[in-house]
Amino acid sequence: MHKPIVLLILDGWGIAPKSRGNAIVKAKTSNFDKLIKQYPHSQLCASGSCVGLPEHQPGNSESGHLNIGAGRIVLQDASVIDRSISDKTFFSNTSFLHVLDHLNAYKSQLHFMGLICDGTSPHSSLKHLYALIEFARLNKIKKVYLHLFTDGRDSPQRSIEKIIKSVKAQIKKLDKGYNGVEIVTLAGRFYTMDRGKNWDRTKVAYDCLVGSKCQRFTSVDQAIKHSYNAGYTDEYLEPAIISEDGDYKQTRISDNDAIIFFNLRSDRARQIAKTFAQRDFNKKNPGSFKRSKVPKNVLFCALTDFGPDLSNNIVTAFQGDDLIGTLPFVMNTYKQLYIAETEKFAHVTYFMNGGHADPVFAEDRVMIPSPVVQSYAEKPEMSVYKITDYIIKSLKHKKHDFIVANFANADMLGHTGDFNATVEGVSHVDICIGKIMSELISRSGTLFLTADHGNAETMLTQNNEFNVQHTSNPVPFIVANHDKNLKLTSGNLGDIAPTIYDYFDIAKPEYLSGQSLITRKK
Repeated sequence: MHKPIVLLILDGWGIAPKSRGNAIVKAKTSNFDKLIKQYPHSQLCASGSCVGLPEHQPGNSESGHLNIGAGRIVLQDASVIDRSISDKTFFSNTSFLHVLDHLNAYKSQLHFMGLICDGTSPHSSLKHLYALIEFARLNKIKKVYLHLFTDGRDSPQRSIEKIIKSVKAQIKKLDKGYNGVEIVTLAGRFYTMDRGKNWDRTKVAYDCLVGSKCQRFTSVDQAIKHSYNAGYTDEYLEPAIISEDGDYKQTRISDNDAIIFFNLRSDRARQIAKTFAQRDFNKKNPGSFKRSKVPKNVLFCALTDFGPDLSNNIVTAFQGDDLIGTLPFVMNTYKQLYIAETEKFAHVTYFMNGGHADPVFAEDRVMIPSPVVQSYAEKPEMSVYKITDYIIKSLKHKKHDFIVANFANADMLGHTGDFNATVEGVSHVDICIGKIMSELISRSGTLFLTADHGNAETMLTQNNEFNVQHTSNPVPFIVANHDKNLKLTSGNLGDIAPTIYDYFDIAKPEYLSGQSLITRKK
């Protein structure tokens, strides 16, 4: 049995100077501060090209966990697609051509659906939507219906009017006499991008997309004002059909139609995708909902891979390769546990191991349910104590000797925009850091502590407006155990795994480009 190792990922815990909007500095973090004071530590880059994202783009949980697990910089889907647009291969993509064949064969409608944001979201890119519109224009598709998901988390909370104005202007610029694009649905990501199996939310979005039940407005502005007047931000925008002349039925997703879903990340795309693409939907998703209408023979095309359980029902435009040599592969002589609450379970498993849906070396996976609340500000501790209790129990019983855990609080609460709740959530996380560290010390174990990206450290903009977006700030990296005879240099998230391998004399795969950050003291 190896001495225990815990890799603890504090989701959304970035490093920034003390300020009115820094919830991490404001919180009670005596245990974290003690680690910084007593143990070797450094800072890691977790955004932009450091993690395979487009330059200057803030980090996110998917890229963060992929890079941590891979031990190298992993080129992200957004960068791959951007390159294909630049070199024009995007417009001859075989999946998009398959969509064309389907439309021609059935004389049916084309729908683009996905999140629109101000350019900083990890979930989508307007650049990709505009390229799809250009593809439709070049191929003389008569009409394209846009079902747009509003953000309010990776974009300012009430920015959709500005974003829509920008989208309309760009569509007009691309049009070149085409005049075939129409915005027909608006819906907040709370409904369209749930990943916590809150099927009641997904049902509201689905009913609107197929037209069985949904409020209707004659303009985008009218729909936005309706939700704003009710006190909702963009994230919670009530799903709405947009129809200037009131004839909305032809704009709904119907038999033989084709959908291109331009979201990038699978974690928040899979749940709504299943309602259209998954056969035996109710059987495979216990506790879901009975679909009011089930359009037949719908061709569903995704930009990125949504997982093997959907691969037979979805056409994937940019099929990523599963990574080999990730943490679970290399740590195969250890008894491994990967644990998180619902919100971050996919990240600590599927993304951490390089895109493999199932365990690769019999590692255990545990998902602790996230609390079912309208906003996590109602329960800032989320499920962090339950995760901690499980880890400590495992350490006491020597069930696992390599544990990877994610604490979601700083990120999920940072997204709420509720500063006080975020401060409280971070304080709960700190208590749990102390509990885990105490247990590891008693067993001569090692804690590797880091984060996947920033968020809670910058909750106010320079104009003192709420900031609920991820940041490009660096994240902490701490190595804590009895051995203090080392120093750590700065690096990227992809250097964490090689550092673990180096410290414990585990052979690093040759193809890992990440480097150990350990510098021994002389």
